[in-house]
Amino acid sequence: MSLEDIIAKILSARPELTREEILKMIESREESSRGFLTRESAALSLAADLGVPIERAFRSKLLIKDLVSGLKNVTISGRVIHVSQLKKFFHPDGHEGFRRSMYIADKTGVIRVTLWDNKAVSLDAESLIDEVVRIFHASVRRRSGGRLELNAGLRSKIEIIPGDLEYDDYPPIISFTKKINELSGDGKKVTLIGLVERAYPPTTFKRQNGSEGKVRRVDLSDPTGKVMLVLWDNNADILSESHEGKYIMVIGAKIRERFNGKIELHTEEKTRILVLKRKPSGF
Repeated sequence: MSLEDIIAKILSARPELTREEILKMIESREESSRGFLTRESAALSLAADLGVPIERAFRSKLLIKDLVSGLKNVTISGRVIHVSQLKKFFHPDGHEGFRRSMYIADKTGVIRVTLWDNKAVSLDAESLIDEVVRIFHASVRRRSGGRLELNAGLRSKIEIIPGDLEYDDYPPIISFTKKINELSGDGKKVTLIGLVERAYPPTTFKRQNGSEGKVRRVDLSDPTGKVMLVLWDNNADILSESHEGKYIMVIGAKIRERFNGKIELHTEEKTRILVLKRKPSGF
């Protein structure tokens, strides 16, 4: 759908407006966005604010930077760079609900997609890490902090690795994670992708309070270097010798600097470790 098609659609729905008035409003939005919106995106934003329905044929070509609050029935694609854990809550009427978030990226930006109820539960979301997906029938809203997000509800559909999309057209996942040679700052938490070169057998120990602990050390590498990943307690059972040669994503590990200046990564209770299906994009 061209700019003229959008203007014609607005004129049809809002006959009290003239073409010149619509053009001025579009140009005003484009100028105030300081390059964030294209002329067509500004027209799309105006149509949404005026309550004019937008056909999917135009929305299917949207980039993340084109999204504006209020759009409905949006179709957009991107690479999945993060998926949150499933969370349970209760609706106002008391019945149980579920949600999880995933972040997708294209060459223009990153946006959070919130999955609700059956969509959040039924989708094997963690397996989507680093995949290219297309999301149909989503809506755009502005979060309390000002950022936009997509909502994927009952009518929404997620298509994995669409055949008409080029995998390499989307930024690689490693551009959103830390590289080993960038690790610094004792106590900082980071997300990192690496290759498991060696997983050492776990050891158990007694804490001062008498409880038993477990620890396992893993040699992790990426194209920039190597680092020791130290897995504590429950995390020590996530990886084993069988994972040697596999790629993993470590989310929320803490940087520790040893007395000799060497950097290590240590897991905590909320650290997540995901085993990736293949060599990560850009690795």
